[in-house]
Amino acid sequence: MEQLTNLVISDRELVAITALLTKLMNDTNATSTMLIDKSGQVVAVQGSESRSKATTLGALLAGVFSSSREVARLLNEKDFRSIFQQGVQENIFTSMVEEQWLLVIIFDKLTHIGLVKVLSKKAADELGRILERVRSDTSRTKSSVINLQFRSSVEDTIDLLFRD
Repeated sequence: MEQLTNLVISDRELVAITALLTKLMNDTNATSTMLIDKSGQVVAVQGSESRSKATTLGALLAGVFSSSREVARLLNEKDFRSIFQQGVQENIFTSMVEEQWLLVIIFDKLTHIGLVKVLSKKAADELGRILERVRSDTSRTKSSVINLQFRSSVEDTIDLLFRD
C-alpha cells in the first residue's frame, strides 16, 4: 500500500481538507481538529492548537493509535478504528481515515461524544475521497519531486565545479 509520506498534497486538496476541518470544528463546537498521517506528521490543523503543540500532539496520538491496534490484535480483533480519551476538561476523539490518516477532534466536556462520533464519520468519508484523489494523481509522488530537486541540485553543483 502506498504510504502517505510518499505523496504530495496539492494546494487544492489542502484547502478542501482545511475547510472540512473548520466545518467539523464548528459543527461539534470543538476547540481543535487535526488531520495527521499514521506516522504522526501533521497534514492540517484548525483551532486553538499552536503548530508546534500540534506536531508533538500528532506524534503522540499516532503512537497511542498504533499501540491500540496492537491491543486489538492481541484480543483477536481486526483493529480498533477509533479511540476516545476523556479528560477532566478536554476530550480527544481519534479515528482512522482510509488506513492512512488519523482525524483528531479535541473538544470540551460540554460537547456530546455521540455528536462527535457521527460528524467525524461524515468527515472521515469526505477525507477518504480527498485521499483517493491524492493517491490517484501519480504525477505528484514525492519521488518525482525529489528527482526534480535532485536534478536541479546536481546541475547547480556541476556549474559550481566547472565555472571559470
